[in-house]
Amino acid sequence: MLTAAAGADQGTSPVFNLDQLIATAQRDNKDLRAARMSIEAARARLTQAGALANPRINVGAGSDFAFRNEGAYTASVGISQEFPIAGRLARQKDVALVDIQLAQAEVLNAQRQLAGEIAANVYRILVLDRQIQAREDLSEVDEKLAKATRSRFKAAEVSELDVNTVSLDIQRLAQERLLLESQRRVLLQSINLQLGRPSTGSLTVEEPLPNLDSLPPLDTELSKAMRQRPDRHQASLQIDRAQAQLGLADAKRWEDWSVGLGVQQDRQAIVGALGQPNDRALLLNLTIPLSLRSRTQGLVDEAAVSVRQSRARRDALTQQIDSEVAAAHAQAASLQSLYKNYESTLLPVTARNVALAQKGYGQGLVPLLEVIQAQRQEADLRTSALNTLDLYLQAYARLQTAVGNYPLLTDSSP
Repeated sequence: MLTAAAGADQGTSPVFNLDQLIATAQRDNKDLRAARMSIEAARARLTQAGALANPRINVGAGSDFAFRNEGAYTASVGISQEFPIAGRLARQKDVALVDIQLAQAEVLNAQRQLAGEIAANVYRILVLDRQIQAREDLSEVDEKLAKATRSRFKAAEVSELDVNTVSLDIQRLAQERLLLESQRRVLLQSINLQLGRPSTGSLTVEEPLPNLDSLPPLDTELSKAMRQRPDRHQASLQIDRAQAQLGLADAKRWEDWSVGLGVQQDRQAIVGALGQPNDRALLLNLTIPLSLRSRTQGLVDEAAVSVRQSRARRDALTQQIDSEVAAAHAQAASLQSLYKNYESTLLPVTARNVALAQKGYGQGLVPLLEVIQAQRQEADLRTSALNTLDLYLQAYARLQTAVGNYPLLTDSSP
């Protein structure tokens, strides 16, 4: 349902429903764009994790020119490369792969929270539209009542007090409508910012109310939340990362071996003998560090603690999700019942009272004060009903957010 102001702009303003708003925000929201860069950074770390150390060129030379200077010398050139022997590079890749999934899960969780914020704003606008429309309807009734009152005042059937009372009620409704329209503009500005658009851009929201039938059972919602919540998946990935980090710390117990290949040339000088020819040799070197003392035991112990800590955090998050879903479900169910009671019982009765009072006033059987009182009672009840609807829709949005029911687009989706 749209207000008259919103409907007037519909010809020039882009029209969005809730799913379209969420999809647009997930594509264009500035914070989400920045968050997606963490995925690219994680992929870059994966590339780096699989890289071997650069090879080294080894050059050596020796001569006796500073001593007897008999022409003896030695020279060598070679290349060496370090190789991990305990799967360190593979373990680094394991950590980097989990980091990519963690970054993706973090973006998805940000999208879930953003979708919930947009839904809450949209539902608030839907209620404001109905509140504005209620003031418009009551203003039309008061205008008719004012016309009849002025006619009766000219006929000296009522006092000037009655005319002023109706006029003041019309002005009160106009003031309330202006306040509600101001609140609506603020909400539209907030949605524009969430969409990554200029805050003053034109925007029309067109979304039906959620179904007011009974909510799904709590057990069903809890089960879905455990499957769908990106932050719980993120908590499980933290356990995977801690285990991968433990494997990496264990692989670091063994330092890299170094293999070298080179060529050496030398000449010896023998006293009293003829000059000696140059000797050439092919060199092969293997350097094996001795792990006499474990320098990584602290890293291994720390990684083992991180595994237990990650599991404890996932358990805590699971309990928190249970609480969020249960609280939102209970509040939504209670408010839904209250709003249905307004719709089925209270509002029809007050509408009937207003009709009877207006008819009686037109026939001169009911004083104006009773008509105004009946109308205000209806307005107050309708306001209370809409406030209850507002609270229900906010609880409903929190429930959908807690369960993870809103559309969640991946980082590669349009």
